[in-house]
Amino acid sequence: MQRPCLLWQQAKCLLVQTRWSTLALARRTGYRSAAFATKKIPQCEVDIAKVRNIGIIAHIDAGKTTTTERMLYYSGHTTRIGNVDEGDTVMDYLPAERNRGITITSAAISLDWNSHRINLIDTPGHADFTFEVIRSIRVLDGAVTILDGVEGVEAQTEKVWQQASDMLIPKIVFVNKMDREGAGFGRTVREIAGKLQARTCIINMPLWKTSAPQGGNGMTQTDFVGVIDVLEMKAIEWTSGGDGEQYSVAELQGTDLEEATRARIALVETLTELDDVLVEKFLEIEDHMMIPSADIKAALRRCTLANQVVPVLCGASFRNIGVQPLLDAVIDYLPSPAERPVAIFTGNKPGQEFAVDKVPEIGCGLAFKVTHDNRTGAIQVFVRVYSGQLDRHATVFNTSNGISEKALKLSRMYADASVDIDHIFTGHIGVISGTKNVRTGDTLLFNLRAVKSTQGKKLATMAKTMSLNSIKVPSPVFFASVEPLTLSETKNLENGLEMLIREDPSLQLTVDEDTGQTQLSGMGELHLEIARDRLIGDMKVKAEIGKVQIAFKESIDTGFGQSQETSYTYSKIVKEKLASTTVTVSLRPIPEDIEYADEDLKQQLSSSIKLNDENYLTLDYEHVTVAAGTCQIDETELSNAIRLGVTSGLSRGSKFGLPLNHVQVVVSKVEVPAEQVNASPVAVASRFAIASAIGTVPADSVVLMEPVMDVTIIVDDEDIGSVMSDLSSTRAGRVYALDDETALLNAQGSEPSAALINADTVYAPPDHTLHLSKHNIRHDLGKKLIRAKVPLSEMVGYLRHLRSITQGRGSFLMQFERYERTSKDRANTIWEKHYA
Repeated sequence: MQRPCLLWQQAKCLLVQTRWSTLALARRTGYRSAAFATKKIPQCEVDIAKVRNIGIIAHIDAGKTTTTERMLYYSGHTTRIGNVDEGDTVMDYLPAERNRGITITSAAISLDWNSHRINLIDTPGHADFTFEVIRSIRVLDGAVTILDGVEGVEAQTEKVWQQASDMLIPKIVFVNKMDREGAGFGRTVREIAGKLQARTCIINMPLWKTSAPQGGNGMTQTDFVGVIDVLEMKAIEWTSGGDGEQYSVAELQGTDLEEATRARIALVETLTELDDVLVEKFLEIEDHMMIPSADIKAALRRCTLANQVVPVLCGASFRNIGVQPLLDAVIDYLPSPAERPVAIFTGNKPGQEFAVDKVPEIGCGLAFKVTHDNRTGAIQVFVRVYSGQLDRHATVFNTSNGISEKALKLSRMYADASVDIDHIFTGHIGVISGTKNVRTGDTLLFNLRAVKSTQGKKLATMAKTMSLNSIKVPSPVFFASVEPLTLSETKNLENGLEMLIREDPSLQLTVDEDTGQTQLSGMGELHLEIARDRLIGDMKVKAEIGKVQIAFKESIDTGFGQSQETSYTYSKIVKEKLASTTVTVSLRPIPEDIEYADEDLKQQLSSSIKLNDENYLTLDYEHVTVAAGTCQIDETELSNAIRLGVTSGLSRGSKFGLPLNHVQVVVSKVEVPAEQVNASPVAVASRFAIASAIGTVPADSVVLMEPVMDVTIIVDDEDIGSVMSDLSSTRAGRVYALDDETALLNAQGSEPSAALINADTVYAPPDHTLHLSKHNIRHDLGKKLIRAKVPLSEMVGYLRHLRSITQGRGSFLMQFERYERTSKDRANTIWEKHYA
């Protein structure tokens, strides 16, 4: 006989709470029966094929959060629509986000649409918070890129698009703000093809309505009222001034029908070039308009999942137009977790890897974010489960530190709120509470005791020493001193800083050995400003934050060669015997662009361990010797100890006292006593061996490195000369492109032989409202984009200077590119300006 509580749980699983919006009435017109309808799914009713893990990515102020708020409302998750300007959105819940009107931290939420579960992450658009985008994209299966219909493809859009493309994430595009004066859908489509090199497939287009002449001037007004569904050949018009729940569907007529026909023909032709199934269908029918929309949709899905095409939609989220078709497109064209490549375990050695599905019993997940709940004090770990089922109270093993902990509580996040759950299923995103030692990027294993087979146990043992592909943390370029106001506040400051860094690893903490001053490093001035507000405002730490400064580093001149091999011996009494651990190392410079390195160095780096920034550790395990007997230290533990010692040793150079960058550390010999059972002496010996090796490099071979930014400057034609002259002569900048898309693509690393997409050959509907476009005004005035690489130190306060030489018409965007070595003269100038 079953217990009553179990019967009740089974009964709950059979209940499906259904909310049909008033939009369902429109189905009587013959529109798609599944469109604009949503079902809420019980947590126990899970089908991985009906899960979508997506992220909203875009440039700042493109409308990401506004669009997300509409998604929550139409899915039935909220009963009112949040407004960014009023500071009452669900997703931007931090006080700093609501005060500034921007997204600072990525927020996760789950919603149900058309019998599917969508796990959605809203990401920031500001360049200072690029790490939030990086770690979100790492665990996503698909992305919705939102573009401003007026601004088109902007600089940060190119950056996040490239980040998603690097991880082979399928994408769809939503051209937002089509109600704004000067919005151009056709122009934006061409920019997607030209700037992002994406093959576009338009699945809906703007629907315009021209109003009758008003007043005595006889002028008409063209308004954006809805979208044209290219697959179904229908016009969908939303009720003006409504909340988006009311709309009407009508047949296309006149110019709308003609343009929709051209769009459908272009869509079919694009897909038949790529999809064999649709080609066969077309050869049977030989009519673009007679191919069923279901066949086109299936082909479009296959091509989107293969990253061959990008579906493009349009709308105006603030006016509640076009969001429901976007939700449909997420379900129709973005992948489920089962349709993504299988996650891979990798080890420290090249070729040491295996897929997680080799042992189905092993559960694994990746911790991609850690937050601190100010209300409860609990640490919350956001995890994406790649295999298995994570149960509440399960034991999770952290492969990064070898520590096992209990997952005391599981929950599903709704921005800053949460709902307790009993399981996190394969392919889902959830939150673990109760762990203390999990960090961003850690790999978590669970259900290890369920492994029964001999082969499975062997792979489970291997998995404990391996990890899923981790999350790359970008190098900070700004820093500020942090000091407690009183000695009694020191402990609170240390705890607050530790929590900040645990939540955001792109913040880094260092201590100046000469002055004992604590320094907090970040990605930009706004990044550090937000960290200060959180530290002082949210955590109530009484501290003083110094002036923001630039983080320089030092390196070895590329013409130096390789330093002398230097050994350090660390002695310790073990079992009443003197045991000595010896580590021998040498240093070698690495060019900023590894492509320019010699073949020997390239081969070494390909099999080396990458450390922080651009430093590499080359370690040959065959050179690890034991004084007598057998080494009792595990190989992985030994490797981690060497890495720890080397990283610590590279934190301070000999000439400037700055961290070393672009350096290869070659560990040529490690001697370990047979009596030694722990690896800590190896870490100590490695650290001092590095310090000794640094000391052997002549002072004139030590160079200063500075952060260089990728800068995009928007100016009038008449100001090009003065701006370029200022960049080259005054600011040590290098201009690499001037409004030249091909040059820009080559500069971004596209293969010269790759077939570039010509934006002029891509179908794009005409923009009937471009006579109002500020883009056309810019074109008439000769606006140009200047792309340049400029040292960060020369860009401080640049906006004021740019406006002065362009009469207030110039603007710019910048993002971190890399560290570069400076000349001796420039190094002296920097040192006198920033450190003397």
